Amino acid sequence: MGGFAGRMACAAGRFGYTLLELMAVVAILALIAAIALPVYQGYLQTAREGVLASNIASLEAFQEDYRLRTGAYLQEAADAAAIAAAIGWRPRADDGIAYRIAPGANGSYQVTAASPEGAQLCLILPEKRRCQTQG
Repeated sequence: MGGFAGRMACAAGRFGYTLLELMAVVAILALIAAIALPVYQGYLQTAREGVLASNIASLEAFQEDYRLRTGAYLQEAADAAAIAAAIGWRPRADDGIAYRIAPGANGSYQVTAASPEGAQLCLILPEKRRCQTQG
């Protein structure tokens, strides 16, 4: 007997797979994991940046309100507490994301948000463009 029928009707009535077949399955699973893991990590990074972008967009609305009341954007704030004290904005959740506002050119300002997982986003507002990376 050969093939599948031979495997199913082994000597002494035993059923099973050979070591070579099991090793082939493990190798295929390892290959799939090697391809899928970087894709999944990229997806997580994109999701983290999406959270940062969403929070920066809500901060921008508070900045516009501040500008309407005072005539200028808040140009400098070292952290979320300083931002909250100046313009009243607070992040949606206390998730450990660090926020900073720095002055920009021609009345603009830069908002940098960095998550504990390593995602970072810097936007120049109100132009809505990414900051230039150093180095």
